[in-house]
Amino acid sequence: MSAAEKLERVYEDLSQYIGDVTAEHVRQFWRDGFVQINDFVAPELCDRVVDHFTNWTGLRWKEWPSDPAEQEAFRKAIDEASKKPKWFFAIRQEDPWMFNYVTQRKFGEAVAKLLKVKEVKILTETLHAKMPGASGRGRSFPWHQDFPWLPIDRAQAAQTWIALVDVTEDMGPMQHLIGSHRSMPGIRDGFGEDATKLFPELFEEYHVSQLHAVPKGGVVFHHAMTWHYSGENVTDRVRWAMSSYRMSATCRYTGAMNFNTDGLGLVPNELFNHPNFPTVYSAN
Repeated sequence: MSAAEKLERVYEDLSQYIGDVTAEHVRQFWRDGFVQINDFVAPELCDRVVDHFTNWTGLRWKEWPSDPAEQEAFRKAIDEASKKPKWFFAIRQEDPWMFNYVTQRKFGEAVAKLLKVKEVKILTETLHAKMPGASGRGRSFPWHQDFPWLPIDRAQAAQTWIALVDVTEDMGPMQHLIGSHRSMPGIRDGFGEDATKLFPELFEEYHVSQLHAVPKGGVVFHHAMTWHYSGENVTDRVRWAMSSYRMSATCRYTGAMNFNTDGLGLVPNELFNHPNFPTVYSAN
């Protein structure tokens, strides 16, 4: 039985395909605000995740096609997917397999170790399929923090960013301001604001991390307060990646707008007591 065939039989427990966080990883996370761990997710599990995102979005390409008709279909699929009510967010609300994937205990345990908390809940998941520049649908992401976008009252959260294909340096992997998780809350991205001009002291105090490739199955964990950026994908390949946020179970809902929480009847200032946000790890 091949690894892929074996994986098809696994639903509840995918732990054999997910790696571990060590004490050294925790030290790096708190020193730098992020840590990259290669070979964290098995390649065959990455392929299965891409299959589910492909079915959910209609984006079936791994690279920019040479045929003009296929190029037009590529652009149309991106435009149609972008019109979805929740865009590329919250696939777990529609896909039971993906719900099972993002709620895996080992992902929760990894974040609990990094945040040094006892219980962790799932908060978000997002497809980060960065398109080739030739498609006319590529883009870069300016310097920002994630915390201002999250509907939680405390910054006890960490992003789990997983490369679902080999992400080379020219495909726009993330760069971080090293140690910037110690800074104050800043801006949301998407409003045309330039953090380098608004907060020049950040770029004087903290240094930009080197640009690193992330191999398929590699993960980058970063703190919700860590400033980060990613450039354009200048290759002819789609940069298939996804992120998901996990938070301390003590976090409370603020009522702020978020694709993952809107319309679910959550009560501001209360805990996330809703089936979409289960506790995915508990040390108790």
